[in-house]
Amino acid sequence: MDNLYFEDLSIEYCNQVFDIERQSISEPWSREQIQGLVTDKNAVARVGIVDGKVICYYSFYNICNEGNVNNLAVKQDYRGKGIGKSLIKDMIKVAKDRGICALTLEVNEKNNNAIHLYRKFGFILEGKRTKFYKGTDDALIMWNRGI
Repeated sequence: MDNLYFEDLSIEYCNQVFDIERQSISEPWSREQIQGLVTDKNAVARVGIVDGKVICYYSFYNICNEGNVNNLAVKQDYRGKGIGKSLIKDMIKVAKDRGICALTLEVNEKNNNAIHLYRKFGFILEGKRTKFYKGTDDALIMWNRGI
């Protein structure tokens, strides 16, 4: 999408991120948790903007030069349009720029689209958390150690 650009999360975008979070994540973060990302010195949080509106976001914590991804999501109306690829490209670029050498994330074992996308960007399966999501679905632990 030609008019998509990314910028750091600011308070003005937190409500839009919260709305996407509730639509996309089975156990969404609270509005307060999202707002906390804005001031947390160990957090990296970015939003993708089109026509002044947030259409995607991601966040991760920088822990000892490794990025532990919290959540990332694309607004429902924009899925299937390559936005996820742009989001992950930005995440990897920003991580590199901040001296992060690896990224890790957890993904629901049933989220085949996300798993496929992460693999395209060098993430590999390194573990599993049994019944992590709502006590039923396993979380796959994926790493990209070569960013």
